[in-house]
Amino acid sequence: MLYRVVAADAFSTERQSLWDLCYRATGSAADVDMLLRDCLTKAVEHPLVDRDADGRPPHLTRSAAILAMDTLRQRKRRKYVGCWLPSPVETGSGASRGPRSSTRSHGPRYDAVESGSMAFLLALEALAPRERVMFLMCDAFGVEPHYAAATLGLASPIAKAALQQARRRMQPYDASHEAPTTEVQARTGDALRDCWACLQRHHAGRLEKMLTPDAQLCFDGGGEFVAPLAPVSGPARIARLLLKFAEGNEPMRFAFRMLNGLPAVLGTSPGRSRWARHFVFRVETRDGLVSEVQAIMASPKLTAVKFDSA
Repeated sequence: MLYRVVAADAFSTERQSLWDLCYRATGSAADVDMLLRDCLTKAVEHPLVDRDADGRPPHLTRSAAILAMDTLRQRKRRKYVGCWLPSPVETGSGASRGPRSSTRSHGPRYDAVESGSMAFLLALEALAPRERVMFLMCDAFGVEPHYAAATLGLASPIAKAALQQARRRMQPYDASHEAPTTEVQARTGDALRDCWACLQRHHAGRLEKMLTPDAQLCFDGGGEFVAPLAPVSGPARIARLLLKFAEGNEPMRFAFRMLNGLPAVLGTSPGRSRWARHFVFRVETRDGLVSEVQAIMASPKLTAVKFDSA
């Protein structure tokens, strides 16, 4: 019985770091809750009390990482209805300290705010599960590559190749995205409020001018609600569809909240058949304009967000 208590205590101590890893590995808050339950079960049924060089129980990290990779593989094999977007999570007022380092010294290259941002999570989708977890452990959590390989039970050449491939595939993200500093948060918040005001006032022309020529609109309805099944491009088409979306959800209550390191709108409406009652509305910016608009409506994606009561 004592070893079960020790295992449960070790899991409780490491729970937040395991949650952070699994969320970044899968992009799904709902999956993380299931993964941590499975991880705790394994820890209690097969307890190990050894510690790594940092004083952490490596079997917990390994169990969580392997479960996350399996879940990611299963998700990628299933056909998702519509545009897949990560689950939003509430992150408070925290911001990145500054631009990420261009060199990889000891420690993480991406801080906790950036590695949990929507843009970062979407960029991770280009990585294979093993690449994704190795990259996260080394470049987001600061684990030395040989420790990460040992924790995951990978031969050094395999782990090294996965990490190098992941870093190559993340180069487009590095070149086109900024860390969510307070300045970036303020700039994004201004653009979001302007965009939302245009929707409320039905100013299609002004909304078009806020968008970059290559802007994209993504609705994640998961097949649950009426929404385009593919990204929509072009300022005119985006403005037209957003106004239709706003009209379909009137009247509504909304609040601005910090999700994944950037401001977002949380909307609640009476809803109609095949229209969402709750949704998250957010934007990404580039050169002072809105480059991407996202509306997340699928109910399983919103489990980690608390909406105001209607």
